[in-house]
Amino acid sequence: MKVFFRRVHLYLALAAGLVFFIQCLSGTVLVFEEEITHALRPERYTVTVPAGQSRLPLAQLASQFRQEHPKDKILGFKVYADPVRTVELTYRDSKAKPGKPQEGNAPLEAMGASQRGESRPEGGKAESRGGEPGKGGKGRPERGSTAYLNPYTGQITALQKDKQLPVFKVAEDLHRRLLAGEVGKALTGIAAIFIVIITATGIVLWWPKTRAMLTGRLRVKWGASGKRLTHDLHVVLGFYTSLFLLGLALTGLVMAYGWATKGLFWLTNSAPTTALAAPRSAAPGSPLAVAYDAALRTGQATYRAAEYWRVSVPKDSAAAVAVSAPSPLPLRHMGLDTLFVDRTTGAALSQHLYARQTAGAQLRRMAKPLHTGEIGGLWTKIVALVVTLVSLTFPITGVLMWLNRTRKKAKRAGVPVVAQPVAG
Repeated sequence: MKVFFRRVHLYLALAAGLVFFIQCLSGTVLVFEEEITHALRPERYTVTVPAGQSRLPLAQLASQFRQEHPKDKILGFKVYADPVRTVELTYRDSKAKPGKPQEGNAPLEAMGASQRGESRPEGGKAESRGGEPGKGGKGRPERGSTAYLNPYTGQITALQKDKQLPVFKVAEDLHRRLLAGEVGKALTGIAAIFIVIITATGIVLWWPKTRAMLTGRLRVKWGASGKRLTHDLHVVLGFYTSLFLLGLALTGLVMAYGWATKGLFWLTNSAPTTALAAPRSAAPGSPLAVAYDAALRTGQATYRAAEYWRVSVPKDSAAAVAVSAPSPLPLRHMGLDTLFVDRTTGAALSQHLYARQTAGAQLRRMAKPLHTGEIGGLWTKIVALVVTLVSLTFPITGVLMWLNRTRKKAKRAGVPVVAQPVAG
């Protein structure tokens, strides 16, 4: 049986090895994208706090932004608890082509959904009002550009229309689509399926028959011959990274393909969270009379320990304002709790907690932080970086092992070695 598993492992590895290598290489670039971007663009994210000065109201920040960009539509605000952080104002650029999403940051979760009077579902794609995922593009959060504002002066410190720096944009396209569009996406999807099978068969091949063999398969013999060292690097390091690689492949499939997301919901016997209609404000006012600061204060009082709060701009004069904050659940801070507040008074009307979403919806939301390593912060990112760096060696050591085995079989079969002429 091991002969069969070895052949499956070999043939699939030869087929997917190059794609796997490219994905690992690009993945190492993307692991610390956020930290590198913050270091290269510090003016976007931090300001000097003036002594004895408090932050300006959101209404005043919005007013100052409109003076410089009168034709752009404000979509929402992101306010950090850290006093040195800028306020991120999301807006729709009036110069953007109608109907074409911008490359900027999407107003995540409730920010975009509340503009339509509903809460965005967690099913991989946004859900239409009829409840079917992604049909006709309905129910998608409105994408926009980001203006970074000094919360103490109202000055625009930076404008961001592109979601990523060019190097990360290329790296992500290489990682997800091999710079080849839908064809590349199909290839990376097939490679991910192959990696799942390769990892599973690798564990079977690694499994020792006796306890004495176990010790030899848990450590690398650094002083051994080149062939033995190649074998140990592939087998021993492959075992230690196998579960991580399995998780990376599975979460990558869930993030990229609808059928994988449906499979996740089937396995968890759950369904995507359906669209939740936002309540109407008790005392609707004009579209310009929105108590953003009162809404923010209510959200801060409700989610006291939050790292940041998102305040949405309602679509019409009757819709409530949605204030969202990261979920306090362990390892699920990427999910958002959303509080709906009256647009004129800031009084709390209702709440939509991330914890109340279905198991499948919560796992789907965790797919990206699991894949990128950001689920546990700095330490899990370091683990992700180490795993991707180590994984770069597997296609190389695997090919070397195959060549060594092929040469060994050729010698046993008595195949003559033809001397090659030496030039000169």
